[in-house]
Amino acid sequence: MRLTIIPSDKAVYVNQIAKINLNWEGTPPNINALQWYEVEGWLEFEDNTPNEKISSLPEWASNAYNAWAAPSPPPPPPTAEQNKNTATYLLSITDWTALPDVADPLKSNPYLANANEFNTYRNAVRQYAITPVAGEINWPTMPTEDWQSA
Repeated sequence: MRLTIIPSDKAVYVNQIAKINLNWEGTPPNINALQWYEVEGWLEFEDNTPNEKISSLPEWASNAYNAWAAPSPPPPPPTAEQNKNTATYLLSITDWTALPDVADPLKSNPYLANANEFNTYRNAVRQYAITPVAGEINWPTMPTEDWQSA
């Protein structure tokens, strides 16, 4: 195992997977970092003290590792503003489907044959842009473009 602990950042890296803002007990105040490679490592200090080689992990390092290994809390649910931003984005990337020429076989070849599906999708998404709600939303699935030749 490769382990890096940076107490001032509340960061622990295990095999290059980082977690930050962790809390653990017991780190001496003068420790800048701990580096560990499989069976040995060293302590780096904040002052001019030379690095100290170690052959076993100190207890506080085990505490830091356990904080890293603990399950992360789930992220907070999206706010109404975040859901409104998502809805606005989803509408913006399908704006082109609302252009009349896109679905008209007399004006566009090929033409978008399923423009009505996009219209239904956009109406469902638009409701969240107009009246945003907080929390998880089961967003409608965007249709796949169906292009046909005139």
